Amino acid sequence: MKKTLVLDVKKTSKFGEKKPRKKVVWKGEAARIALIGLLPGQQIDPHEHDGIHIWIVMEGSGQFLAEGKKPKAIGPGQIFVVPTGEHHGIRNATRKKLVLASISA
Repeated sequence: MKKTLVLDVKKTSKFGEKKPRKKVVWKGEAARIALIGLLPGQQIDPHEHDGIHIWIVMEGSGQFLAEGKKPKAIGPGQIFVVPTGEHHGIRNATRKKLVLASISA
């Protein structure tokens, strides 16, 4: 029997001193959800996926990085849907922690 999953972001979020910390919190047949914690100054370098990638800003603020575009300010409650093959990244350019929910499908 399948159960509904409820996650507490504040209890599940982790941070790494040297690089962003990613924790996969759910994995299904065609998608996965991870929480990513970035400390001030950390970033996820621009990269691409074979499928759609969705980032939801859960806590903090930073910058969304897209190839050929100026960094875009991001904050809590914003959702970014990145199409297949588009280069994208995130930078925490603030003095506070940044937490993202990352959904890959």
